[in-house]
Amino acid sequence: MIKIDCSNTLPEFIIEGFSNPSPENEGYLKVFGPQWAEMVGWTKQEFFEKIEQSKVDEVIQEIMKEMEEKFSMDNFIKQLDDEEIVYHAIHNMDYGRDGDEDPVDHDYVASILAKYPNKFFGFAGFNPHKGVKSLKVVRKALTEQGYKAVVLPPYEHGLPANDRRYYPLYALCEELDIPVWIHTSINYFKNTSLYIDHPSNLEQPLMDFKNLKIIAGHGGWPWVNDMIGMLLKYDNLYVDTSAFRPKYVAEKNTGWEMYMYYADRMLQNKILFATDWLTMGIPISEVVKEIEEWPLRDSVRSKYYWENANKLFKLNLA
Repeated sequence: MIKIDCSNTLPEFIIEGFSNPSPENEGYLKVFGPQWAEMVGWTKQEFFEKIEQSKVDEVIQEIMKEMEEKFSMDNFIKQLDDEEIVYHAIHNMDYGRDGDEDPVDHDYVASILAKYPNKFFGFAGFNPHKGVKSLKVVRKALTEQGYKAVVLPPYEHGLPANDRRYYPLYALCEELDIPVWIHTSINYFKNTSLYIDHPSNLEQPLMDFKNLKIIAGHGGWPWVNDMIGMLLKYDNLYVDTSAFRPKYVAEKNTGWEMYMYYADRMLQNKILFATDWLTMGIPISEVVKEIEEWPLRDSVRSKYYWENANKLFKLNLA
């Protein structure tokens, strides 16, 4: 069955982003490092032995060098084709809290979208600290460069999703009928509140912008029950469980029980296939294999894999 992966990136962005990681990212390195190690042929034990002898960021740099050799664009696309992924998201995040910096470049991803039509779809990164400069870049991406959505990481900006500095972006997305993906789950930054990405922070924007479509990225864990309540209440709220292994989403006592129950029932039109398999460091084939074990009816599985995303992003697949 065909699939649309709504939350992901390019291998080179993972390699570039973590080849020289900032100290703030140490929590992420320890969470995802063992999986990245396995993707380049190490064992998890080898990874843990190496970080006992060297700094974790130095070990990650070594892994990223090996990933660069393994993930050429041709090899990458073949992996997508093997799993019938007809569209793969590129989240072009605009990180940071410095308003004096220029907005993140959107031209490079636009060139990828043009070079590989009907294979990738772009999510433009907005940064509220950069204000109008960032908004202009996002508008151009959406109206001239073929991007289909916007992506926000509140924990990176140090602002909850209901902060008024996001409102010009929400107004633009509502005007253009463009979905916005918002990180809605745990973050591992030591100096940033755990609750900055709580699902309740999506409520005020949904109330203030009646036609704004929001995707709660990463499923709201560990506040899944709160997330489900939000989804049941607001028509324009969607959800994915990217960055979490599917086998754990379907496993009891992991906090996902309410998601699995409602996904096959009242929320079947709001769930999106999204993996972040590159970030997790798990082959896409393994991610799909685990999802195939989910207790979804065939009609719901089709909605989950591609039909809901096809409608939301206006991809015009038959």
